[in-house]
Formats: sequence, structure tokens, C-alpha cells
Amino acid sequence: MRRRDEDASPAVSGLWRGGGAIRHAAAVVLVLALICIAGACLQGGIPCGDGVCPSGRTCVLDEEDAPACVVPTSVNTCGNGVLEADEDCDDGNQVGGDGCGSECVHCGDGELSEAEDEICDTQLPVTISCVSLSYDFGRPGCVSSCDDLSAIPCGSWNWRRQERATLQTLRAGWSSLPDAFAVGEGGAIAHYNGQSWQAVPSPTSEALSGVWGSGPRDVFAVGDRGTILHYDDQGWQVMPSPTSEALSGVWGSGPRDVFAVGDRGTILHYDGQGWQAMTSPTAEALSGVWGSGPHDVFAVGDSGTILHHDDQGWQAVPSPTSEALSGVWGSGPHDVFAVGDHGAMLRYDDQGWQAMPSPTSKALSGVWGSGPENVYVVDAEGTILHYDGEGWQRMTLPTTLPENASSQQVRLHGVWGSGPQDVFAVGNVGTTLHYNGQDWQNMTWPTSTVWLTGLWGSGPHDVFAVGIQGTILHYDGQAWQDKTWPTTAWLTGVWGSGPQDVFAVGSEGTILHYDGHDWIKMDQPAPEASLTGVWGSGPEDVFAVGSEGTILHYDGHGWIKVDPPASRALLRSVWGRGPGDVFAVGDGGTILHYDGESWQKAPSPASEVSLTGVWGSGPQDVFAVGSEGTILHDGGQGWRAMSSTTLITLNGVWGTGPRDVFAVGEFGELLHYDGTSWLKLDSTTDRIFFAIWGTGRSSFVVGEGGAIYRHTRTELPR
Repeated sequence: MRRRDEDASPAVSGLWRGGGAIRHAAAVVLVLALICIAGACLQGGIPCGDGVCPSGRTCVLDEEDAPACVVPTSVNTCGNGVLEADEDCDDGNQVGGDGCGSECVHCGDGELSEAEDEICDTQLPVTISCVSLSYDFGRPGCVSSCDDLSAIPCGSWNWRRQERATLQTLRAGWSSLPDAFAVGEGGAIAHYNGQSWQAVPSPTSEALSGVWGSGPRDVFAVGDRGTILHYDDQGWQVMPSPTSEALSGVWGSGPRDVFAVGDRGTILHYDGQGWQAMTSPTAEALSGVWGSGPHDVFAVGDSGTILHHDDQGWQAVPSPTSEALSGVWGSGPHDVFAVGDHGAMLRYDDQGWQAMPSPTSKALSGVWGSGPENVYVVDAEGTILHYDGEGWQRMTLPTTLPENASSQQVRLHGVWGSGPQDVFAVGNVGTTLHYNGQDWQNMTWPTSTVWLTGLWGSGPHDVFAVGIQGTILHYDGQAWQDKTWPTTAWLTGVWGSGPQDVFAVGSEGTILHYDGHDWIKMDQPAPEASLTGVWGSGPEDVFAVGSEGTILHYDGHGWIKVDPPASRALLRSVWGRGPGDVFAVGDGGTILHYDGESWQKAPSPASEVSLTGVWGSGPQDVFAVGSEGTILHDGGQGWRAMSSTTLITLNGVWGTGPRDVFAVGEFGELLHYDGTSWLKLDSTTDRIFFAIWGTGRSSFVVGEGGAIYRHTRTELPR
């Protein structure tokens, strides 16, 4: 019986240190025995070792430790923390994926697992981050050879240049995980095996401009002089071609339905037996071809030419441009993109082809996407643009070529991928770039010396950041701008119910309100208190916390001071799930909870630290962070300490769900929790981070010296 890493309970894996769940089982027995002696469970109890199991529990003999009381349905169950018959291990899922039965092995346990196809295993803890391998995020997998750690699960921010397999210019590519092929000048063919690019023998010296496959052992490439190549288990072979015209693009719906296009309006079709010329309605050179199926195929080319193939053959369709079009791709029959010269961008829907607003006037050379809200375009001058469903944004990528070609600019000719977390771009001098689906961008604003300590937004195009000297910044999706500052106080927290209802708090008892036009200073009943955090469930239910245990509440009419519990510790952060479920944290490990009627102090496992941030995905999934790398978690059974793998002070926490949480802190500390463990990420800076906030696939981090970073992902973790 085996359990995979993702099945391990995050609460359990972060809870137990040193003693382990088996010793915990013995402690449970002792506690139950004491309770039974007191008469709490004598009726219906059964003897178990030196104690008694309560009604509804059964006694299980542990082969290595004290007997344990478990519910009957957990007997002989992997993960119950009891070493039972026929089990070689069972630590209660303290370590994810350990399994039970006769094969208690997993990635990182130092044992080989045939089920996991391990060749060797280095006892790699689940807390080891890919940052140690010079990547930006991820957890290394089990090694695929006995010489190295496997970095296949690792990723890098933005685009990363890969080792070249050729010095020839590469013009197009195609992927089928884990394989990828790229083709180019001089008949160059490069193959990617999931880890590195290698040049492979080519049967031609003609320039190749297009490649497509129905699978990793059925790939077609086309190029000059009508060249058509085919790859199978035997390697690349030249296919008979019915034309001598240069071919520029190839696409198919399957191994027996493939189209190729080229000069003078050439269109060829492969039916599994051979290539045949098709009747073409144009003499213009065609550069790209793509379809959603065998009877829905588009081809584009010079002079804005757009052709469509259906049951009736090829037909010219109206085009909104006369610019030469170089590439076409779509997510479906009613969502197709085409790009070309002078920044031409077109999109097809049920109403026909329309020109899209373009952020560039450069010649665009390729287009590909994983869906209608994740589309990439490259140009011949080394730019990559990304479309997220709302607009096009320039992406960060290397700007020069390495080694002996370092003085040359990258020129990109093709882009493609197998999914949102696996995208390639190729260009001159064998350039190959790879993108893992995550951007990390250092953003700028008019001045960059003010410390920013609070952050909130109503959406990715409406974000507020606040800081010292009354600084208030606003991001509209394009740029950060200063707002009018009605105070010089240090603003430490910001929250709103919407873009026209935003609150900011700070020193000297400052509370500001934004109505969509202006920031106005509000009256409050505790002007002597420094306020550090603000959160609400709506415009008429807002809480602010601060020094001396101050808790204020706004009901839509005014602020009132709430009598706090006995603790007068500085409260630093507040967050809630709703009006009857609110948390506040602060110095001395203080954790307060509001149930809709009163505030109560909760037991804290970290009474010696300062808690600085709190956030949760739900009532049974709340995180708090603080000094000395402290991370606490409430999974519905009370607060427990988690292993954060750092001693650096953490200042903020935020996430999209229980398996996707971020924490930020001093010295650029950036951690991510994936439901298994906290992993270090590369923040690319050592500046202090004070706050993180996000929505969906975008998040923002602010901090020392006006630091603003934006993290975007093309796909959220599942």
C-alpha cells in the first residue's frame, strides 16, 4: 500500500518535529488513561496496555511502541501512525509519500522504488528548493542518473536561454512532452529531450522553415525547394515532394491529414500515402497554416492574404490588412490569431477577421498560444509579447546572444509550446529560449526611495500601495502613479471593498478613506494609537488594529473602539473570512479571534515571537507569519507551527488557496507553500519585503526603497 507525496496532510507534515507521530500515539494513550481514571470514559471503555480506550475506539498493538487507541475504520490503515502487522513503516504521514506495507519507499528516502522508476535516490528532503540548483522556483525531483539531482521540475522566472545545439538560425519548432524539435537554416534540426538540446543528423542542407507532428514519432518538416522531411523511429528521411517552391509552414489534424504552404500560393496535402498539390485561390506567397480540424484550416501570407479550407476546398476570405502575414494560430474554430509586418495583429471570431490594437510596429514573425487568454508573439528584433485576454504586454527576456555572438541582438523567428508552463522561442545563431509560465518583474514608479508597507487591490488593474510619509500609489494595469497625499503619517495598511471604497491606516491614529476620487482623513476614537492593519467584510464592516491591543470597528457611519481581550500587545495584522470569523495577530505570538460577538485570545504555539501577517483560504486554513521565520497554521484543530526552512523575519502572507500560499520578509525572503512544504523562491533582491497581495494569476510584492515586484503565472497550481 503506497501513498503519493501529494496525499500527505500539510497540517501533519508541518506539525510534528523530532518526537514523531508514534510517540504522539503513546502520549494519546497516557492522556486517555488519565481521563478514564477521572471517570470521563469508564463506561464503554476497553483496556489498552496500561490505559483504557474510550467508547468508539479500539486498541491496536504497535510493534515498536506503546499500544494506541484508534477508530475502528483506521485499523490496518496506512497513515494511522501505528506500526501494524505487515507494515514496515507508518509515521502518520509525517513525511509525504512514505507508504506502508512492504515497500515503504519514496522520493528522498534513500531507497530505490521500481514503482517510481527511480534509478537512485539521495534522501532529498521535501523542503529542498530548486533555488539551490540556481533555478528560481520548484522542488527537485528524484535523480534520473546517479551523478546529479533531477532539475526537471525546476523553473526560472521569465525566459531563460538554453544551451544551443547549433549556430544556424532556427525558424520554427514543435513540441510533444517531453520532446521538442526545432528546424532552421542549412537543414539544421535540433531535438530537445526534456533536459537539453542536441543537434541531430539532417538529410538536407536546404533551409527549413516549418515543423509539425502528430506525435513524437511522426513529425514533418518543410523548407526551400519544396523540401519535405519526415521523422519516425528510424530518423529523418526525405519525402517525395510535388513542388520545387519554397515551403514555409506545415500543420495537420492527424498523421493522414497534413497541409503544407509556400511560395506562389502553393498548398500541398498529405493523406498518409503521399503529397498532392491542392488548388489554391491565390498566387501570393503563403507563410503560415493552422486549423482546428480537417475541414477548418487557415493559411496566411503576403499582402494580408487569408485563406480558409472547408468541405468545399480553399477560399480567400476578407482581410482587414494589406500587410504581409507571417503566422497563424488559434485556440478553436472561432478564436484565431494572425500576425505580420509592421506590428499587424488580427483576430478571427464568429464575425470575421478584425484588426487588434498592436503595441508595436515591428515585423512579427510567429504566434502561438495555449488558450485564448495565453498567447505569445515574437518579432525579428527579439521582442516577445504576451496576451492575457485583456491586452498585450512586453515580456522580460535576454537581450543579447552569448559567447562569441554576445554583441549581436537576439532575433526571434518562431514560438511554440506544449502548454502554458512549457513554451519555446527560437532565433538567430541557434538561440533557444524557454519559459516555465511564471514572470517576476521589477516594476518602477516616478520616485523609488519611499518604503512601501501596505498593499491591496480590487483587481490586477486596480492596486493600491501605501508607505512612509503618507505615500499612496495606484496601479491601473499600465503604470504606477502617485495619488494626492492628505497626510505625512506612515501608512502601514490598506484594504477596500471595491475601487471606490478603500481604507488606509497608519501612525498617529491615521485613517484615510478613498471614494474613487479623493482621499479624505476620517475621525477615529483612538487618535493616540498607531494603526498597523485594516480589513473588512464589506463597506459597513471594517476592522483596524494597532498599538496597545487597539481594535477599531467601522459600521458605515463611524469608527468605534472595541474592548480587546486581556492582552495589550501590539496588533500588527488583521484578516477575516467574514463578519463572524476574523483574526488579528501581533507581538508575543498574540492571536485573537472574533466570532461575530466578541474577541477571544487563542492559544499560540509561538509566544516569544512577533506575528506580523495573517491570511487564510477558509475557516479551517489560516496562516500567520512573523519573526524568526515563524509560520503558524490553523487547520481547524488549533494553531500549529510549520517548518519554514528560514529564520528570517517574515512580514506578509497571501495565497490563492490552501496549496498555493506565499510569504515575504526581510532580505528579499520569498517563500511558497504548495500543500507539501514551504520552499524558498528566488526574489532576485535582498531588499526588505513588507506586504504581498494578489488576485488570480497575478500578485504584487512591495517593500524597502520603493520596491514593487509583480509575479504573474499563466496557469494556477491545481
